[in-house]
Amino acid sequence: MRLRPLFAVLAITSLIAACSSGPVRKVHPSTASIQQLEVLPDGHWQMTLRIQNYSTFPMHFSGVEATLSIDGKDVGQVTAAPDLDIVGNNGDVVRVMLATAAKLPATGDFTYQLKGTIDTSEPKETFKFDKSSRLSPVPGVANTYR
Repeated sequence: MRLRPLFAVLAITSLIAACSSGPVRKVHPSTASIQQLEVLPDGHWQMTLRIQNYSTFPMHFSGVEATLSIDGKDVGQVTAAPDLDIVGNNGDVVRVMLATAAKLPATGDFTYQLKGTIDTSEPKETFKFDKSSRLSPVPGVANTYR
């Protein structure tokens, strides 16, 4: 009968030890892309940047610095201080204004490239990224591209 309390203590100790290690934390480089670009009446560009956290745990994103190219031509420097917590394997958006004299192609789709760095403050990391994709006019919404 004295073995029952001993087995109970061993079982509880084993359960606590099994749970103490927690999930594996893997850091994967983050990236940013343009979710939407709108040309405002004053000529400024308002962009919705999507920041993607590919790591397996939450990270606090503190900065984005990137060069934006449209159809192979540099059009400006994108700078954002998102101050966002993004859970693992997820993304979130931040709005960014860009003052540029560049003009978008008159009609149709166009390619873009964002090349730069993303900074996190928790944990302290800097990720280089290079994202290329296409934007298309939004039907029925003037001067807006997705």
